[in-house]
Amino acid sequence: MPMISFSPIGTIHTPYTSLHAPFQPQPHAAGEFWITLGKEYLPGLRQLDAYRYIYVVYFMDKIISPPADLLVTPPWAGGYEVGLFASRSPQRPNPIGLSIVEIKAIEGSDIIISGIDAFNGTPLLDIKPYSLSLDSKPDANDGWLELHPDKEHCLAHLLNTAHEHGELRPTSPSHPHPHATGHSRHHHD
Repeated sequence: MPMISFSPIGTIHTPYTSLHAPFQPQPHAAGEFWITLGKEYLPGLRQLDAYRYIYVVYFMDKIISPPADLLVTPPWAGGYEVGLFASRSPQRPNPIGLSIVEIKAIEGSDIIISGIDAFNGTPLLDIKPYSLSLDSKPDANDGWLELHPDKEHCLAHLLNTAHEHGELRPTSPSHPHPHATGHSRHHHD
């Protein structure tokens, strides 16, 4: 396979400097969130303010881990094991992050955004507009989470919403999905 390289086009700024960033973007997260785009990319912002949301593609440079396991156990899923590509684990073969955030303002080379699940100083790879007509899929589902015995509790953890906290029901000792085998030490979704 050919060698692939990327060059950052900017930097993501967040209040997250330790290993305790959220699993998913939190729209109303406390703190300031913005993207600083390289000056040479400023013409690319033309008409971006016509959109409400954007995809932010970034390099997860602060994820230090061994090669990604192909089976993972999301920490909020009560021991439910799934394939890596059926998860949003940050432990990936290529540490590329993707988040959808709201544009609050564009001020020169800074794009003020809603909360994003990235560490301060994360290298920005790309920005793409989120389009209602192209990106909103009314028949989308929650995949394997639809089969989880504690779906609502798992969703509360995943979405970081208030809920009564009890133990997640463990999945059966046999594998919860017909193709799931092995174990993972990784902890994100």
